[in-house]
Amino acid sequence: MASMNLDFEKALTYISKDPQWVNKLLAGSGILLAIFAIFVIPVLLLAVSGSGIVFVVSFFLCFICSFILSFALAGYVAQTANKRINYKNSLLPDWSEFGRFLKTGIKYFIGYFLYILPLLILCLVFSILLGVALGGCACMHSALANSLSFIVLTFLGALCLFGYILVMVFCPLMMANFFKDLKILSFVDYKEAFSLLRKNAGNYFILILLFIAMCIFAQIICSILVFTIIGIILIPFVYFYIYLVIAELIAQFVLAAKEIEQE
Repeated sequence: MASMNLDFEKALTYISKDPQWVNKLLAGSGILLAIFAIFVIPVLLLAVSGSGIVFVVSFFLCFICSFILSFALAGYVAQTANKRINYKNSLLPDWSEFGRFLKTGIKYFIGYFLYILPLLILCLVFSILLGVALGGCACMHSALANSLSFIVLTFLGALCLFGYILVMVFCPLMMANFFKDLKILSFVDYKEAFSLLRKNAGNYFILILLFIAMCIFAQIICSILVFTIIGIILIPFVYFYIYLVIAELIAQFVLAAKEIEQE
């Protein structure tokens, strides 16, 4: 039996199979717009009241609301991918399950944080040592100490860069592992994640290329849209649509891996 390949055309059009796709897409786009537009409120309140306290309090509340909306949006995309993986020809989730999306989104962000935590620690160590070196620490006056400091910082800098590249390259893989069962620790379950990659590397390479292509496409489109008010309003629509396309591509990747295991 031939293995399943990623179907980019299907990823672009699958949402249209849902009779309510326009409303669901608009709802998600509206939430994405609100995540950024909500910060206009503190500015308006400051202009009206002239109170710094009002500005700070409203900014803090808007910041919390923005996080909540971000969690829900991430949860919706994760739930979409999960349904596409586990239920054949599933439709887009209904936005009435907002609480469920919020919970899934929180799990997604916690899992992602655990995934990038080693890189964050490495970068923190590098930043501290760099600050010490640039601050001219008293114990680093000799040429030998300066040379050793330079070698260590160069090595750590290169390690940070290499770690960043690895995190970016394998991020879609860990997302796929999370979308499969929506468990926090799936983001750091490398054994299970690489079982998806085994004998499915060709599809993963295509997935990475499509990720890059869609990011470039989004930047080009948004660079054009940003010149008009209507265009700015449409930018969240473009990004949310791309999120759903990515969800479908990741779902296809997981399904391809399962199909290969069954051969």
